[in-house]
Amino acid sequence: MKKLFILIFIILACNDTRDQNSLDLSITSIKSPDIINTVSLLKIDFSSDFLIGKGNSFLQNGELFFLDKLNSQLLRFDSEGHFIDAPITKGEGPSEIQRFESFSMNGDIKYFLSGYTIYEFDRNNELSQRTVLDFYHNSSMKEIESNPRPDDPGIYEVKYVNNEIFVREGKFYTKIETSNPKLNFLMHDKYYQETANYGEFDLKTGKILRILGKKPAIYLNYKYIPHFDFYYHDITGEDIYLSFEPDSLIYIADRDFNFKEAFGVSGKGMLQDYVQVNNLEDYDTYWRPNRAQKGFYRHIKYIPEDDMVFRTYTEGVADRTSFDYADNPQRMQIYKRKVLIGDVEVPTSFAIIGKIGDYYFADGSGGNPNNEEIVVYKFKLE
Repeated sequence: MKKLFILIFIILACNDTRDQNSLDLSITSIKSPDIINTVSLLKIDFSSDFLIGKGNSFLQNGELFFLDKLNSQLLRFDSEGHFIDAPITKGEGPSEIQRFESFSMNGDIKYFLSGYTIYEFDRNNELSQRTVLDFYHNSSMKEIESNPRPDDPGIYEVKYVNNEIFVREGKFYTKIETSNPKLNFLMHDKYYQETANYGEFDLKTGKILRILGKKPAIYLNYKYIPHFDFYYHDITGEDIYLSFEPDSLIYIADRDFNFKEAFGVSGKGMLQDYVQVNNLEDYDTYWRPNRAQKGFYRHIKYIPEDDMVFRTYTEGVADRTSFDYADNPQRMQIYKRKVLIGDVEVPTSFAIIGKIGDYYFADGSGGNPNNEEIVVYKFKLE
């Protein structure tokens, strides 16, 4: 295993004073005098004869899984990186799948989302059900086209980029968005004020039951920032932790994605002078400069046994000729009981995925366009 030594420093930052637009929440923004001096990252060596493509890793029941989206396969390893098996592989057989964009596990049951189709695999890794998502069963196409309303599920579609899915109590959840010409993130304030972030579906019929969640007030400080219309969550018990890319706050929501409280401190030295765009041509032109040169918040993970939250973010780079995502430095904030206790430089695409014993585990594979290998780190906080 390779060791990387990274110094962690406390952010000496003031409380976030940007306009909350009368957001009625209890907001905590505190830094701790405690200092975490160092942490040693151990890079896990994986053993596998399988061709590894692009994907990301996650932790489940003390085991590591690699979700290979390029080769449409799911690989399973123990916590030290030793190969166990490939529960799901590409193909037309009973335990195979052609392609997928998103994945989730609920106990031993596995769920893949491919287009609008949910593939459910049972405990024996056999395909037990296919379900097609139905956004339109209770909507009027005439109304969708002439008068799109934010509360009409029929205007929405699956949000594929940075999507995260999960299953809870027989219901399926996915991120959603609308690209309706009369209500979208390029030209309409109402999109940021009123549209939903998640769809709840009946897992058996595929019919949409509810639309859930709203965007925080920070989006109304810009006009418009569609390149940062992304958000990340961690589901834990009755609470949902949410991180939105332009927002320094971390939100705690209830099971219906209603914000209950928020906490957070601004990232260190972030460049958030986003290029604002309101037409398709500029959207395409400035996508890469915004993502490669600006600072924004990313992955979030709550560790309940420690009451600790990890959130990553990019700092941004001053070099306006930089177009390489990997050149945008990434850092990670560490919160203990909602108080910031540290801020550390981390490798590209770093995302905490869980804890085993005294070790925290982090994926380093996801989102890295030049990396076709499994990258997982583990470390202790001492």
